Amino acid sequence: MKKHTVIVVDDQKSVRSMIKRWIESDANWEVIGEAANPYEARDLIVEKQPEVMTLDVHMPGMDGIVFLKKLLPQYPMPVIMFSSSTTEGAGITLEALEAGAFDYVTKPTGTPESLIEAKEDLLSKLYESLNYNSSHSSNFKQKTLPLSNKTNSKTIFKRKLILVGSSTGGTTAIRKLLNDVDETFPPILIAQHMPENFTTLFAQRLNSDLKVHVKEAKDKELLQIGTVYIAPGNYHLGIQKLGSEYFTRILQTDKKNGHRPSVDVLFESAAEQEIAGNSIAIILTGMGSDGASGLLKLKNQGCLTIGQNKETCVVYGMPKVAYELGAVLYQVPLDDMVDKIKEIAAQ
Repeated sequence: MKKHTVIVVDDQKSVRSMIKRWIESDANWEVIGEAANPYEARDLIVEKQPEVMTLDVHMPGMDGIVFLKKLLPQYPMPVIMFSSSTTEGAGITLEALEAGAFDYVTKPTGTPESLIEAKEDLLSKLYESLNYNSSHSSNFKQKTLPLSNKTNSKTIFKRKLILVGSSTGGTTAIRKLLNDVDETFPPILIAQHMPENFTTLFAQRLNSDLKVHVKEAKDKELLQIGTVYIAPGNYHLGIQKLGSEYFTRILQTDKKNGHRPSVDVLFESAAEQEIAGNSIAIILTGMGSDGASGLLKLKNQGCLTIGQNKETCVVYGMPKVAYELGAVLYQVPLDDMVDKIKEIAAQ
């Protein structure tokens, strides 16, 4: 049986050895090279042509972000970053994702539980990487995207809420989607698979770069037009309706589909509150099935549902499952999604 191949890039030999042990504990994977810096990694990539690379965000000699920007246009491949869960680590990791990294694993804190969790997360993301759409790696936009040149004719929104779910590739997809959103849009609630610290910084970065107000959601906030609410890491985001007003709900109930925040929790909360007929729900790039069953419940209650199409997904997993389940009314390229929202907004 031919094994899938990985190279491991980290300046610490002990860390490389640990990552190699984790990877090769699965009989389907083989580490075919180790590098202590980006220069060694570059030579290994040319020689070995691995399927996947793991990369420490802090590298001597050349910053990991610079390395990604130089590497990916020439050698499109999934790169899984290793980062700390600190605010600094989160910031560097978000930059890496914007530079084209496939996904990331947060470094273990040293406890047995954290070591097991990091190992399982890495192996899961290695398998996810086999579905990687390599056409994206050379097309990542600069951090601040140019404003859309599309028509800005007045849109009448009869639907009062927009719900969005995403996972792998989602940070870039969300940025691209929100680039064409302005202050006239209904409240937008987003569940993106992301840990604590990361969501706070992600919301802050989007808020500073885009024309729409973006914030990490807090509990019992009144949902307001022209505002985007990002589910906080390690918490679920839901909705509650009081009278004619809509409010956030922040929950720390069990993980759903292995995730907290979970897209299904967000979608199902709208279904439970019977506000599906007043909503548009969108499922973006990501691995797995989170969000699919919730999206179907929303569609069956009159929600207008949109799925990102295969060609523009980094991983066509969540939208594929939702589409095959019959939960997607419109399957749309990411670039055309805001136009589709405007087109159906008055329904």
